[in-house]
Parts: sequence; C-alpha cells; structure tokens
Amino acid sequence: MNEQERKQHIKATFDAVAARYDCDALRFFEHAAALLPEVFDFEGGESVLDVAAGTGIPALAMAPHLPRGTVTAVDLSEGMLAQAAAKCHASGLGNVVFQQMDMTAMAFQDAAFDAANCSFGVFFVEEMAGTLRHIAAKVRPGGKVVTTHFRAGSFGPLAELFLRRVDAYGLPAPPPGWLRVASEEQNIELFEAAGLAQPQVASHDVGYLLDDAAHWWEVIWNAGFCGLIAPLDENRLARFRQEHLAEVSELMTADGLPLDIGVLITKGVKPRQLENG
Repeated sequence: MNEQERKQHIKATFDAVAARYDCDALRFFEHAAALLPEVFDFEGGESVLDVAAGTGIPALAMAPHLPRGTVTAVDLSEGMLAQAAAKCHASGLGNVVFQQMDMTAMAFQDAAFDAANCSFGVFFVEEMAGTLRHIAAKVRPGGKVVTTHFRAGSFGPLAELFLRRVDAYGLPAPPPGWLRVASEEQNIELFEAAGLAQPQVASHDVGYLLDDAAHWWEVIWNAGFCGLIAPLDENRLARFRQEHLAEVSELMTADGLPLDIGVLITKGVKPRQLENG
C-alpha cells in the first residue's frame, strides 16, 4: 500500500480500538508516560506539543506538572482523541487541548512550542527522520524533543507466538515498525538524522505479570496487533484465539504470565540552526 493508504489503515485501526485502548492489560503505556515529567524536568510554564497523543496518556501525565503551561495534543485518530478529551474532562485538567492532525503535516507555526513529545508514534511513518525534524521545527531553539519507543525484545515470546500463528493463517505479517528504533544506537542515529543535538537515551523496564492468557489477548485485541487479524471471519478468528491462547498458556508461571516490555526514552535539543521541517 502507498503512504496515504497506510495512514488510512492506521487511522481505521486506532479508531476501532479507541474505546478499549485504556484497558488494564495495556498499562505499560501509563508506566512509560509517568517517566516523562522527570525527563523534561519542567519548570511549570512550558507549552508542550504532544504528537501521536492517542487517548491522552502522555498529555495527562505531563499536564499536572505544567500549572502555568499547556499541552497541545494531536493525533490522526478522532476516536482516540475523543477518549482523550473525555479523560481530560473527567480529571479536571484545564491546560490540555486536543486537535486532529497528521503528524507529518502539522499546521502549527514553527517555533510555536517550548518542547515536544512523541510516545510510540514516529515508527508508524516511513520517513522517521523527516517526521522528527518536522516535529522539532515546531519547537523553539534550545527546546527539548523527546520520543519513547519499545526496546528490542519487548513482548518477547508472546509476540513471537502470535506472529508465527498469523503467518500460519496466511495473513501478512510484516516486521513491526518499532523494530526500526528498538536500540539505543538506532535512536541516536534517528535524532542525529533529524538534526537534533545532544541526544541521550535511557532504558526502562515497564513490564509486569498478566493474570492469564486471556489478558494477553486483551493486549492483542486492544492495540495495534489487532490489525493483523482483522481479515479473519468470526469462525476463523475464534479458532485463532483458541489455538493461540492454548500455546501462550504454556508460558504461565506460578505468579502469572510475564509481559516483558522495555522502553527507550530519547531526549535531544533543537539547535539554533535546525532547518524548518
């Protein structure tokens, strides 16, 4: 598929899962977002651009640390943003705004923000360096730009079993896009290619134990994995689920089912001479 078709596929996938994206099985997103305020070391009055904001998990983690500032959160999926806006309203936060935008063509003026964040988003586009440069263009010179990506080995044997079964069912199973930025070296190279200075990478473990194999299915069904099995009809999907959960159950321990998730949080600084994105 071409780039426009790919974007439409991504949008449709996340629109479809938006209402269930914040399930407990996916709490690694919250664990990763909780690290961001310390990474940015906010003074409290910054204006922050949050790109690929999803259901607002990073935005809502940062906003309480910006009592005199704002978070502007953008995402391609209206469904995800609707969930984010509802959560923000329920939390009583008044310093977050949400806008539907393509992160590769944001309408903001250059140098409009003090900092920018993009959690688990850059790897969805083919031209990652160009997209990161475009994000950085919206940040004032000297401002911080931060990304969060999955570390190599994340999802471990659970994902390997899932992808193997996807292949056995004759479904396309391209390598996950996040593998392109799954090492410290890849992230440093990305930031340097985008023209960002002083890139630093920190590795964090944000995994946990799932109660059982059914909770792993929640991870599959409520996140991007579900797009791979969307072509299955109801009967084949039920058989796929039964077969896959049977093999996953063999990995259960006395304490639960390990969900190994590592993240790489990379921080860079927009130099004075970075060209517009």
